[in-house]
Amino acid sequence: MPIINKFSADTTAANVDPASVLFKVRATNIRPLVNMLRSIFFRNRVSCAINSGGIVFTVEEASSTVAQAYVRTDLFATFSYNVQLAHEQNRGQTDSQNEEGEETVHVVLPLDVLLDCLMLFYGPASTAAGVTTGALTGSSGDLRGATTAHIAFNGLGTDFELMLEERGIISVCRMATFEPEPTTDLDFASSPVTQQLIIRSEWLRDAFNELDPTSETVGISMSPSRPYFRISTTGDTGSTEMTYSKDEHLDSFFCSEEHENWYKLAQIQRCKHALSLSDKTKIRVNQRGFVSFQFMIPTDADVSFVNFLFAPQSVPDEL
Repeated sequence: MPIINKFSADTTAANVDPASVLFKVRATNIRPLVNMLRSIFFRNRVSCAINSGGIVFTVEEASSTVAQAYVRTDLFATFSYNVQLAHEQNRGQTDSQNEEGEETVHVVLPLDVLLDCLMLFYGPASTAAGVTTGALTGSSGDLRGATTAHIAFNGLGTDFELMLEERGIISVCRMATFEPEPTTDLDFASSPVTQQLIIRSEWLRDAFNELDPTSETVGISMSPSRPYFRISTTGDTGSTEMTYSKDEHLDSFFCSEEHENWYKLAQIQRCKHALSLSDKTKIRVNQRGFVSFQFMIPTDADVSFVNFLFAPQSVPDEL
């Protein structure tokens, strides 16, 4: 549990010189960060990869579902990342750089506690199980824009610290961190993408609402000819099928191979919150049947992205 001190924040890393701390940011609007974290909140632990480009939060389940929220630097009023300190702390580690060769620090956090801390001024009901739509979308008269969050971290072995300010009240939260563990690599990029489309999220939300909850699986099919895109379920009450025309419903469409893959419905439903926040969704399927949903979520700064990657019910041995 976090340690909360409502009297003084003078000794926290959030107040120190950025040159002496590994990572320090300030957010004047916590709503985009909270929304993105809530969209991947189906497990209590989240892996964080921090570098000069921002933060990637990753949650995984059963070695078949991986969700990632990409929080870029432009979502923060200030963003400081000490590359030299990161390099010193990462000595001897083989996974200390990302694909672009940037020095990256990895840490694991309790996601439920992180959300509780960020929403501290809005009560215990503000975590993923209980936040109301109004609490997150807000109106001009509520306090959602009034909270400023300072976040700081000085490397493994130190606490992850948040200092929240609102109307002159200061609260400090310190969270214990965990050593990073090997993450699930579904290796989507190892197989060529054979199907890809971009669809307005409102069309996809309608499809998700029509899925039969008694079904254990959901089928996703793309074809070079009609019906171009199909989502289907079969449950106790019969079968449900939604089809989408390339010209009427899809912003872009590519399909080099026609095939249908089946996924666990309970896992696919994990992305409903991210879908509800997004304007558009990109769906990609590779030759092995792994499917990627990329949700494009508008924010004050720009578009942010939340990705979900799902393994199919079975993977052909020959692939």
